[in-house]
Amino acid sequence: MAILCGLAMPVGLRDVETLDHSRYRGIAGVAAARRTVTGKWAMKLKSFGRSMASILAVAALSAGCSNHTSDGTASAARSKPASAPLPPDSLPIKMKEAAGKGLGFSVRDATDLGRTVDLQHTELWRACLTRKGMAPDSIDFAAVPRGEKCPDHWDAHVPTPKTPDLIGKDFAESYDRLLKKGYNSQFIAVFYGSHGAVGPEGVPQVHGEICSQSPKPGEPYDASEHVELHVATGKCPSA
Repeated sequence: MAILCGLAMPVGLRDVETLDHSRYRGIAGVAAARRTVTGKWAMKLKSFGRSMASILAVAALSAGCSNHTSDGTASAARSKPASAPLPPDSLPIKMKEAAGKGLGFSVRDATDLGRTVDLQHTELWRACLTRKGMAPDSIDFAAVPRGEKCPDHWDAHVPTPKTPDLIGKDFAESYDRLLKKGYNSQFIAVFYGSHGAVGPEGVPQVHGEICSQSPKPGEPYDASEHVELHVATGKCPSA
């Protein structure tokens, strides 16, 4: 379960309606997350057929949170520098407004790509549409990455993007590019030189060229696929 760090605000739910539930075996970790939430707001978890929604309480969270995959391996998450105030349609602002009204909420991709909204980087998403949620006193948000135009209806069909070619490119710039395109940091695994897999706390220290990637450049985007980036400590070795 992803938790939005550094904000005294609710950390909504991750929509999993369009994804294979086998990717969310780590949802069992919700039990541990529940023990960290205090106050009058309680976390709710309820299944609606293929859709699973979870609502976390308003909590003042300190920096240092991290995502973890179902096998316990920490996933990549870069630290976020201070930035300008968020625009009114920014997802974190809409989430905070919903919490202020005492509403639970779900968050999902507004398009038919089935992307999982990254709750570690909600500032990169904009809320486009809302509707009454299935749970009492709740609403659903449909969102897209900030660089995309909001559709005028739910599950809008959009062309399937191709996997970008990141080989030979700077890791930091490429990683941020993926996040801005709607890739979820929880599903990006980073392997750095001889260090092997890098946890979220180590991602900001990764500097070098990307030597290989999966999926391969040009492959159609698939929300069920995880991304792997193999990064050299500097330049990639010559073939």
